Amino acid sequence: MNRLSCVAVLLTVALGVLLPVAPVPALADQIGGVIVIPSSGSDLTAIRVRTSAGCPAKADAYIARMKGHGFPPDGEIVTSTISAGMSHSIGFDVYFAVTMSDFAQLNHTTLSGRYDITVLCIDSFTTQSYGEFTGSLQFTSPTHYEALGTAKPTGSPPPPLALAGDGSAVAPAAAPPPAGRPSVAGPPTSAAHGQPPSPTTGQPVPGGDPQPQSPSGQLTSQRNDVTGQSVPWLVLVMIGAALVTVVTVAANRIRKRRSS
Repeated sequence: MNRLSCVAVLLTVALGVLLPVAPVPALADQIGGVIVIPSSGSDLTAIRVRTSAGCPAKADAYIARMKGHGFPPDGEIVTSTISAGMSHSIGFDVYFAVTMSDFAQLNHTTLSGRYDITVLCIDSFTTQSYGEFTGSLQFTSPTHYEALGTAKPTGSPPPPLALAGDGSAVAPAAAPPPAGRPSVAGPPTSAAHGQPPSPTTGQPVPGGDPQPQSPSGQLTSQRNDVTGQSVPWLVLVMIGAALVTVVTVAANRIRKRRSS
C-alpha cells in the first residue's frame, strides 16, 4: 500500500468513528398548536404566532419554520433560534423575521395554497427538540392569506405579551416587575446583549409587531440554516483535531518504515 492510500484509509476510518458523535435532533412530539396573528392579511403583513402553552423545562430556546409550496423540503426558517420572549409556563409570541412576500422572493416562488408552521422548543446547543407547536395558513391568492382551523384566533387578536426583565414572556395578569426593570411590550429583545434584534440578526425590531424587512443577506443566511440543525462548532473542532492527529501518526509511521 502506497503512502497516499494508507493516509486515505486512515482518514476514512477516523471519519467513520467520529461523525456519529455529531448530534442528530430527535423527532419531537406535538405538544400544542399556534394561532396566527393577524388571522388574515396580505403577503406584506407582519405575522406573529402565539403558542398554546409554554415550552418544556429542558428547552432554552425556540425556532420556527414553515413548509409549503415553493419552500425547501425541510422548511423555510421564519424565526431564527432565539431564547428571548420564550416561556415555560404560558403561551408566548413568535415573530416572523420578515414578511411572506420576502420569503417568496428568497425562494423565487409564488405563494399558493397551504403553509404549515412549526415552532420547536429546542436546546440551543445540541438543537434537540423537546416539543412542537403547529398551525397552518392558506394563501387563497398570491397576496392574501387566511389562518386555518384552530390557528384562527377567536374574538379579538391578543396583544403582544409584555416581557420581564430577563426577557421571558409575562402573563397579562402578572404582577409588575421589580422597580427599575419595567416590562416591555412588543417583540422580544436579545437576551445576550439586551438590545433589540435587528434585521442583520434575522429577528424583529421593537415597538409592536415587526415591520417588513427585505435584507437579502439575512435571508440567504436563513436559507443556509434551513433546518436549524447546525452541528455545534465544538464537535467540528474535535473532528478536525482528531483528523490532524491521525494524519500525523500515519506520516510518522511511513517515515519510520522508509528509514528502516
